[in-house]
Amino acid sequence: MNKKIILSIVFVVVITAIGGYFLLSNTQNSSNTNETQQLYTCGMHPDIISEEPGTCPICRMNLTPIKENKNSGERKILYWRAPMDPNEIYDEPGKSKMGMDLVPVYEDEAGASGVVTIDGAVQQNMNVKISSVEEKELSNKIITNGVLTTDERKEYIVTTKVNGWIEKLYVNYTGQVVKKGQKLVDIYSPELVAAQQELLTALDYQNSTNSSSDNEILNSGDQLVNNTIQKLELLDISKSEIDNLVKTKQIKKYMTLNAPMNGTVLMKFVIEGEKIMAGKQLLHIADLSNLWLKADIYESELGKVNIGSNAKINFNFLPSKTYSGKVDFIYPTIDSKTRVAQLRINVKNPNGELKPEMYANVEIEGRSFGKQPIISETSVIRSGKKNIVILALGEGKFKPVEVQLGGYSEGFYQVLEGLKVGDKIVTSAQFMIDSESSLRAAVNMYSNETKNEKDEMKNEDQNMNSENHNHSSSIVHEGVIDVESIDKNKDGKVFQDPMDWNVISDKEGRCPLCNMFLKEVTIEEAKKNLKENGYQYK
Repeated sequence: MNKKIILSIVFVVVITAIGGYFLLSNTQNSSNTNETQQLYTCGMHPDIISEEPGTCPICRMNLTPIKENKNSGERKILYWRAPMDPNEIYDEPGKSKMGMDLVPVYEDEAGASGVVTIDGAVQQNMNVKISSVEEKELSNKIITNGVLTTDERKEYIVTTKVNGWIEKLYVNYTGQVVKKGQKLVDIYSPELVAAQQELLTALDYQNSTNSSSDNEILNSGDQLVNNTIQKLELLDISKSEIDNLVKTKQIKKYMTLNAPMNGTVLMKFVIEGEKIMAGKQLLHIADLSNLWLKADIYESELGKVNIGSNAKINFNFLPSKTYSGKVDFIYPTIDSKTRVAQLRINVKNPNGELKPEMYANVEIEGRSFGKQPIISETSVIRSGKKNIVILALGEGKFKPVEVQLGGYSEGFYQVLEGLKVGDKIVTSAQFMIDSESSLRAAVNMYSNETKNEKDEMKNEDQNMNSENHNHSSSIVHEGVIDVESIDKNKDGKVFQDPMDWNVISDKEGRCPLCNMFLKEVTIEEAKKNLKENGYQYK
């Protein structure tokens, strides 16, 4: 009896254990099945998630499988990109310039949309060089050239206000040095002789009226003398000469012009005996003890220069000697043809060894902007309004990023936005990895593994869409695309895929590659789209 009870209990325990094992096994299998379940999403609308392949209910594009993250923990997002432009990259989620939701690019799928993988051997063959973004202070030196001119504030034109003849020239040649007050020229002028005689006559009249008791007569004599003296002064007769005339009563036949300042005669316009008219230029005199150096700088360098900036100056006639000066003035206009600005530097010339019109090499110490991230100009790809730099992510992965550049000096640019100190960037062969579109011609250089994966994905997509699209694969054009020949009905319009620009048809329908509806565009718009995305056309 006891043995039967014990056997019954053992049987129940065994049955229970076996049932629990199968139950636990089914649960684990179900859990594993759920964990490994493949999900699908839309590249244009990442919020669309499906458990089965199909098309996006919004844009009708084929859903693509979401790659499983093999690493433990959460998937790391490298950056966010625009669905229509792989080069439009952001650090945070949001909207693209076209108003579309940004698509996350994860670390384990960095090969998509703008990020490419290149085998190490291929990198070596392409001569890919990588450097780091450094924080440095750009050189504030501006190297330019200039030409010496006279100081406009110390130039003088000797002229006369009377008609007459040059009686004698005390300055006989150009380049003669004169001192202030030195005699320059004697002029015979009948007009001047008559003005002196008027003064003597006015003095006689004044003497004759001194005994008169009539105040009006007394005042008229004084007024007449004052008027004639003023007339002589207006004719540039000095006060000492007028006083001497009043004292001696001797009329001078000639008027003498004296040097108004120290200087050098730059031009002599008359010779002795020449008849002159009032207002004629006689001599051009300039003080050459201080000269102006007019130097040209590019308008992009104007931000470095301010009034008072120091300058080092060298001349070809004496290269071992360096002159110093300061920026005294920045001219307010830009030359419309050369796009340069002009500035002025004061240069001392006490010994007279410097000559106007001498050519000078100038080094200006500009304003410093402090330390900022800098990159070499060879690492920048300029494409219209954008400046692109190829960022090296490591493990053979690269992606293009748009940067905002600041100042430039000696082959380096300041980086205002887009990169940070320590980022690795490509400094050579970056044009070959500018974007996915520019790599289509070099796709055979990729590693075999990457190439095979892409070919398999492309074949799968084409097989999935072969039953749905309305056109044959002939609308996928390669090589030089003849857009006008595609327009069979000659209406000036074709249908083009906004995702694969080389998919062009004369009829509306869907793309055989991505199943997206084709967009109607003009012939010129289609050519423009091909050009902007690196395709050849005619």
